[in-house]
Amino acid sequence: VYIEKYGNMTNNERRTVQDDLNKGFFEKLEKSKSDYLLLDFYPDVLRGPLWLEGGEILSLSYIMEQTGILNDSPIKRLLDHSDNEAFFQEWTTYADKFIEKLLTIMPAEKIILNKGGFTTKYYDKNGVVQEYKIKMRIERNNYFWERLNNYFLAKVPTAQVIDFSKKPYIGDFYYPFGHSFSHFESGYYKDFMREMIYITERE
Repeated sequence: VYIEKYGNMTNNERRTVQDDLNKGFFEKLEKSKSDYLLLDFYPDVLRGPLWLEGGEILSLSYIMEQTGILNDSPIKRLLDHSDNEAFFQEWTTYADKFIEKLLTIMPAEKIILNKGGFTTKYYDKNGVVQEYKIKMRIERNNYFWERLNNYFLAKVPTAQVIDFSKKPYIGDFYYPFGHSFSHFESGYYKDFMREMIYITERE
């Protein structure tokens, strides 16, 4: 994949795709000497990996779709969510390898899992609470997300956790980066930062 020819990417998007190609996550993490690692399975819930004919494995990200890289890539196989049970079974094999390697670099207590989730409601442009028309699909995705979280925590039980599932935050039509069931009202992010500070300063 020669990403230089795609001029419709921001520098950050180009860096994201290049990092995905380079597969240098663990090396970068080790060199960074980071005090904590924040994990979030959001991408795994909505998307999946794809295998190219040349052997490369890439994330099926919105960048891949919107820039045309996906259309120009010789795809051999795609792991999607058409069968979530099959996805989960395969995901666990990769998760086991990821966790095994991660724990050689980062102590479990220094890993923070954002349990995450999608909202089924939002404030519309008039500030009135509305329910997403795809509520059942959102709830199914939340169930699957929880399944991934539970698997990880069964393997890494001493990881730190941020869990806002019982808090009343919902979406907002005026969210700066676009209205979506994965974007919350501003109070959520302030609360999330407070929780991060609490976890990292209590050590």
